[in-house]
Amino acid sequence: MDIEDLLKPIIAQIINMMNKRVLLFVSGGAVNLKSIFETLASMKMLQYDVVMTEAAKKVIPEEYINNLNGRLIDCKVELTKAVKEDDIILVPMMTRNTLAKCATGIQDNLVTTGIAEALMMNKEVIAVKDSFDPQNPKNISLGFSKNPAYNKFVLGYQDVLTNFGMKFIDADGIKKAINGSFNINNEIIPNIEPINKTIVKEENVTPIVNKVTVSGKVLSGVLTTEDIIVAVNRSKEICVKEGALITPLAKDYIYNNKINVKYC
Repeated sequence: MDIEDLLKPIIAQIINMMNKRVLLFVSGGAVNLKSIFETLASMKMLQYDVVMTEAAKKVIPEEYINNLNGRLIDCKVELTKAVKEDDIILVPMMTRNTLAKCATGIQDNLVTTGIAEALMMNKEVIAVKDSFDPQNPKNISLGFSKNPAYNKFVLGYQDVLTNFGMKFIDADGIKKAINGSFNINNEIIPNIEPINKTIVKEENVTPIVNKVTVSGKVLSGVLTTEDIIVAVNRSKEICVKEGALITPLAKDYIYNNKINVKYC
């Protein structure tokens, strides 16, 4: 397989990601704040529309917003336009306050108004639950999860919004959720960035191949070095489905470690 064939699925997925807009509803949550914005900023090909509460403007460092490829929305007309037209709607820090307001239909700022409009339009809204989740390790360490009745009260609001169509995720699932909405394979493109780096030409590396059928786990899709390491475990043999793609680095790993590849 030549480099052009290997790059085809990668290029197709990058093109699919270009010029996509993500509408961010930002409230004043603090749990995993830094890592959340680092993840959003790392997805360079996305364009962000950002709507912030007054509390968020006081809590979130300005540099976090500036690091995003985006624009701030501070008027109702632009808000409604973004709700209708943007490809993804994400609440990166859903606080208890915003959670309760949205679950009870309160629209007292641009964030709660925008979320309500999105739900009424039956648009998918993805919300990161770390800031309100009683089971989040940070909230547990702060002692905010000691009252079972209050925990049930908070999670009841989450259930209401889930019934409305909102999808709740943990902070470490942001990239997967966004890529999933665009049908992007996280293994093929772990970090979406502009293509401005030199592509290293693949060397002619031929792994040891026996074309036989075997039982057990069969690898398919685009196989990375990590996939090979996990599959091999302590053995020196893997089973790969016909038509699967093996990345150049994975081929190097197979060759250097004398791994036997069986096509199934």
